[in-house]
Amino acid sequence: MANIKDKLLTGLVGQVIISHRYGKTYLRSKPTHVKNPRTPGQVNQRGKFKAASNFVSLNLVELIRPFWNPEARRNAMSGQNLFCKLNTHAFTIDGVPDMAKLKLTSGDLGGIEEFKAVIIEKNSICFNWHNNSRDKKTSDSNEFKLFGMNANLKVEEISTDAIRKSETFLFDLNENVYSYLFCFFWNPKLELASESEWVDCSQFWTSEIKLEELTYVPEVK
Repeated sequence: MANIKDKLLTGLVGQVIISHRYGKTYLRSKPTHVKNPRTPGQVNQRGKFKAASNFVSLNLVELIRPFWNPEARRNAMSGQNLFCKLNTHAFTIDGVPDMAKLKLTSGDLGGIEEFKAVIIEKNSICFNWHNNSRDKKTSDSNEFKLFGMNANLKVEEISTDAIRKSETFLFDLNENVYSYLFCFFWNPKLELASESEWVDCSQFWTSEIKLEELTYVPEVK
């Protein structure tokens, strides 16, 4: 059944499906037969996609709209579709993401080089990196963005005043308890992000680990 939305006809008209995307109108034939394979592989893939979609819905305002939509528009996609395309493989059908595979951001802005997270006096994390600015895009004024993720996979931005040339940011552990921390660089003028780095916060709450051992260096991707 077709309906009118914003003065545009959309939906099913006879055997033709009408849709609109980014100001363009698309027509396609109604499929005569819809395949619905129930192989274990297909069921597993659908479960992963559903988990990725649920993550998007949970973090639509804080993450997807401001940081994924701009990158997605460059690829004529929506932020939700781009996130799921790049991250479906990172989820299990139970909705648990593999943090080593999860991309919290996507973009070709220069990344965080020589990244380290070091605990200081059991109550703060000091993030360190190398200022690898090289042009107007990957510049020393790129903003350092920090996000925390709780056990329910909800992310929230943590306010920082750091930029690429700062080469350091101090984060208070006592006031902020998260399961994971993610960070990346952001160029607000171009709405362009670097790929994110992540830290497992559980190591910072393990009293058996010596202070000098709590230096986090990310795995090579």
